[in-house]
Amino acid sequence: MREIIRSNNVEIYLYPCQQIIIRGNGDSEFNNTINKLFKLLPPSDNLRVISNKEIILSKMSFDQWNLIFIKEISEKKLNQFIEKLNKVNSILATNFSDAQNFFQIKGQNTYNTLNKLTHFDFRKKSFKPLNAAQSLLARIDCTFLRFEDSILIGCNRSFADYLEDRLIDAVNF
Repeated sequence: MREIIRSNNVEIYLYPCQQIIIRGNGDSEFNNTINKLFKLLPPSDNLRVISNKEIILSKMSFDQWNLIFIKEISEKKLNQFIEKLNKVNSILATNFSDAQNFFQIKGQNTYNTLNKLTHFDFRKKSFKPLNAAQSLLARIDCTFLRFEDSILIGCNRSFADYLEDRLIDAVNF
């Protein structure tokens, strides 16, 4: 994890994550396969997040889940997970690690900082912990995963440098 900025009661880090996009129908075979491999039962409600100390699993649409590894695993292990998932006919798993960058933002002024870059309402009453959302942040399509004390922001890697600069500007402005 690389610190980007720590100022004005906000901390932002570039959060290295490996990610698998999983497509499926969410039936019992799907749930059992995911639970057996990762010891997590996939959320059934759209935009819900579950996690443990090693994995974040979010349901992003009716047939798509994002699996994010908090702790880095070997490329071999990642490919073994994908291979095991793809052995099930109703599941399609894709390594999406090289396509996304993640930023972790936390601190007392998190919402004020993010609100400078979007109209999305990040307050706890509107965006509750263990929920996900997709919206624009500084005109970039982003995924937001809300936790109790932080927000994880994912964006396409090609926009990561631009978003990093906009986040720094928002903290300092």
